[in-house]
Amino acid sequence: MAVVYICIAIGAGMFLVWIIIDYLNAATALKPKADMARQEISECEMRIESEQAATEATKEELEDLKQEIGDLEKELAEISKNVEQYRQRESRRKPTKFKLEE
Repeated sequence: MAVVYICIAIGAGMFLVWIIIDYLNAATALKPKADMARQEISECEMRIESEQAATEATKEELEDLKQEIGDLEKELAEISKNVEQYRQRESRRKPTKFKLEE
């Protein structure tokens, strides 16, 4: 009977050794894939950071352009006022000019 128990113990031990060897083989096979995945993740993170930096720069440039547009609109309003004043002065002069010619 002892031989049966010894055979069962040896079989169970061999089964455990086989499970451990299979686990190590699977872990060894997956390690390069895991390293490659980590490398791809780090590359994607770097791309995301560069895109975020570009987005921030674009936002800052957009704010600057909005301020410049506001300034240019004010300048345009001032120039429009000056043009209107000039046209009014010119329209006042025209009747006088025609009267002198006649």
